[in-house]
Amino acid sequence: MTRRAPWMKTIVFLLGALWLLSGIAWADPTTPQIMNFLSTGDAGESRTFTTGETFAMFATYFDSNLACVGVPPVLLQMLFFNLEGQLLFTCTTDTPTCELDSFDPDVGSKYRQIFGIFPPGALAPGAYDPYVLVRDCTNVNIFVLRGQTIRVIAP
Repeated sequence: MTRRAPWMKTIVFLLGALWLLSGIAWADPTTPQIMNFLSTGDAGESRTFTTGETFAMFATYFDSNLACVGVPPVLLQMLFFNLEGQLLFTCTTDTPTCELDSFDPDVGSKYRQIFGIFPPGALAPGAYDPYVLVRDCTNVNIFVLRGQTIRVIAP
């Protein structure tokens, strides 16, 4: 019988737990679906930007509330945290710091597309964990979408 080091058992357990959790998250349509970033000069997705370029965020969320089909959310807010969890930058549809808005991709769809446009200099150089906070049309249900870490570098 082969004896394994205790740290190996822990790694195997954690990988198994992550595999199970990711399967549950993808099967549940109320979890965040997509959050992509791209610069205005790129044709595809990107996660690294310079402080001198405009970049955009596109996200999708699913709202199961029938009352909200075709109705925009009450609140959209983009949040950027540093890797230590400190909130560094926010923007909403009410402030001119970014162009944040949403639309229905198809009439009668429970999915909603969110987009934000960030001008040059909106974020200082550093690494950011992006989130979008959405309050649905009833102002009762709250959705939080998390994107992958992005980096902003000096040109």
